[in-house]
Amino acid sequence: MPLTARNSAGFEAPAGMTAVPVVLAPLGGRLHVLLVRRDDPPDPGAWALPGGFMSRDERPAETAQRKLTEKTGVGAVYLEQLQSYGDPHRDPRGWIPTVAYLALIDAAVLRADESQARWWPVDDPPTLALDHGGIIGDGVDRLRGKLWWSNISVGLLPERFTMPQARGVFEAISGVRYEPSNFRRELERSGLVQVTGRVAKGGPGRPAALYEFVSRQPAWSLRRSRPPATLGPALRGLPGRA
Repeated sequence: MPLTARNSAGFEAPAGMTAVPVVLAPLGGRLHVLLVRRDDPPDPGAWALPGGFMSRDERPAETAQRKLTEKTGVGAVYLEQLQSYGDPHRDPRGWIPTVAYLALIDAAVLRADESQARWWPVDDPPTLALDHGGIIGDGVDRLRGKLWWSNISVGLLPERFTMPQARGVFEAISGVRYEPSNFRRELERSGLVQVTGRVAKGGPGRPAALYEFVSRQPAWSLRRSRPPATLGPALRGLPGRA
């Protein structure tokens, strides 16, 4: 029987509130989402975002972080509110809205031997519970929309990095390949990165210039940069971090 609730005026009210984190990471040159398998109804056996019900003394973001740690072992991460989902029919248990949060992390923080969670490509997901497919799609759209206007990728690159390293991460997130010289020009124009005056040593060929983010705290581009020209869909299995 579905859960029901009424407020003090006798109107139907949500029977509960949940919070879910949409945790994304580039892995093997493709963008992945962190999922856990459901054991209980609804949709037992399906994969889902690692969220759960809020307790009365928690804010939604605190619930999302708590459930992420409980279900995957991933510790504290920066969570940005994505959207609220309040369709009365989204959950067969009753009217249960959810608040979704977005995080972008390095896939290496998940210890596969210590968690039942798993990374899945966002373009080839398993059978998903409830409306989590739509929530993931919204998270991917938000991330790709912010890629060239913020330093959202700051945690996925070393403190000092080369342009090819940066291009590999950006291509994994965006799902497209960039023309190298256009990529460098537009990323420099964004004002989000700066050249350090140092070069990467030890690699083959001419030493590559090293760059760094102007700020490692969340920041927006204040300049008129734009996504560079693309060469087509990203190639699967691109080399690079995470």
